[in-house]
Amino acid sequence: MIKEATGYGLTVEEAKENAIVLLGADEGADIQFDVVATPKKKTLGLFGGRRAEVRAFIELPDEKPKKKTAKKEDKANKKTAKSVEKTEKKAVKEEKKEQKKADTKPSIYEGYSELVSEDKLEENSAPARAVKYIRTILASLNCGEVKITVGEKENAALVCLEGDDLGIIIGRRGETLDAIQYLASLAANNGGGYYKVTLNIGDYREKREEALVSLAKRVCAQVLKTGRSRSLEPMNPYERRIIHTAVQEIEGVVSNSFGEGENRRVVIAVEGGDMRPPRMDNRRRGDRSRGRDRKPSATVKAPEREPKRDSDIPLYGKVN
Repeated sequence: MIKEATGYGLTVEEAKENAIVLLGADEGADIQFDVVATPKKKTLGLFGGRRAEVRAFIELPDEKPKKKTAKKEDKANKKTAKSVEKTEKKAVKEEKKEQKKADTKPSIYEGYSELVSEDKLEENSAPARAVKYIRTILASLNCGEVKITVGEKENAALVCLEGDDLGIIIGRRGETLDAIQYLASLAANNGGGYYKVTLNIGDYREKREEALVSLAKRVCAQVLKTGRSRSLEPMNPYERRIIHTAVQEIEGVVSNSFGEGENRRVVIAVEGGDMRPPRMDNRRRGDRSRGRDRKPSATVKAPEREPKRDSDIPLYGKVN
C-alpha cells in the first residue's frame, strides 16, 4: 500500500517538510519525493510568482492495523493536518496582504516596458542620447563599472544604474540625482519635442518614497493631535506628489503647496482649518518682551576738534 501527501512552501525544502508532516511517517522511513513545481519569484516583486509543490509517498505493508491504534493515528494525523492547514492559510493570507499592499503602492516602474541593456537601444534615439550623456558624467566622476538598463513608455524613459560607490551620483537627499536627471532629459530632447527621463540608482527612489510616506503619516498624526498646521521642508514636484498622495489616504487632514521655485513646500493642516503656512520666527519668545522694555541707548557724540591741516604733517612722516 502506498501512502502519499502533497506539501507547499516558499522553498522546495519547506514543501518537503510540510509533506512529511502530512504523511505522518516514522522517523527514518524510506520516503520518496516528487517535485511537482519549483518556487518562482514575482516579477519586480509585484506580478506572478508561485510556491513550491512537492509530493511525498511511502510504501507501507498491507498488515491490517489494530482498530484502537488506527483511531489514535487517524486522530493524530487529523490534528497535524489541521495545524499544517492553519499555517498554510496564514501564509496565503500574508501573501495576499503583501500583494494588496504592492498593488496600492505607487511604483516607479509602473507603465514602463521591461528593462533592457543600453546596447539594445536604437541609435540616436531619445533614451540613447540620455544614456550617452549619463555615461559622460560617470566617466568624469570616475565611477568605475556601472550597469545601465532602460525601460520605455510613451515620451518617457526610466534609466536604472547599478554599481558600487554611486553615492556621489545621489547626493544630499537626491539633489545631485535630480540635477543629472534634469540634464539627461535636456540631452534626450536635443532632437526636439518633449521626452521625460527618470533616473534611479539601485532602490533609492523606492526607499525615498517609503521615507516620505512615513513622514507624511507621522506629520498627519501630529496635526490631528494638535490641530495646528505643519510645514515640511522644500521638495521637488516628484516628492511633493508622493506627500499629497499619502495625505489623501488619511481622513481629517488636507495638504497644499506654498512658495515658489526651490522654496516650494507642502503644508499639512486639519480639514477645514487654516491652510496658511506657519510663521517661521527664529527669535525666542522672551526676546520680544525684553525688546519692548529696552530703552534706546544714548548716542555718544565724538568730541569736536579742528581738523588737521596738511601743513601740520612732517615732510617724511606717516600719512594715515
